[in-house]
Amino acid sequence: MTVYRAMPYLLAAVPPVVMLLTILIAGCTMSRTAPNLADNARFYSDPDSRAADELIRELDRRAAREDLRRLIEEVQR
Repeated sequence: MTVYRAMPYLLAAVPPVVMLLTILIAGCTMSRTAPNLADNARFYSDPDSRAADELIRELDRRAAREDLRRLIEEVQR
């Protein structure tokens, strides 16, 4: 008799349990498609590194921003 009373609750619990098991199994069996960023670490000393170029560009941007700020402050005075 108690099985008949519990049946609606069991039927309501089945879809979330199936979904959780699917996510768990799929997550454990899936291979990683994204490259490991630690393997692609760039160093400034690497001969084929573009990190130094990026650093130089960023420093140039900062200098240009500072010049623009100074110019705006001079105009506002």
